[in-house]
Amino acid sequence: MKCDECGVGRCQPVNLPYIRTLCSRVMVLPNAPATKCDMCGQVQFDPRFEYTLQFMLDQLVEPAHQSKTFPQPPTEPISIWWSNASRRG
Repeated sequence: MKCDECGVGRCQPVNLPYIRTLCSRVMVLPNAPATKCDMCGQVQFDPRFEYTLQFMLDQLVEPAHQSKTFPQPPTEPISIWWSNASRRG
């Protein structure tokens, strides 16, 4: 397959590290499928790999966003006996 970038080189299948920042953290996948041009060095990761990875990350992030309901603070004292005991004196 000819390189889309330079038009001269041939893209060869390789496994390369896939590095991506995610929520201020670095994610590294050491053996991601890609193609690399033997002339200009242009790297293109496999679109199926990127789609599958994005799908899996979306599955992890969605439940986290849905469960971000914070409990409401209590409207009454948590321990009624404590407040009554302190009033007695």
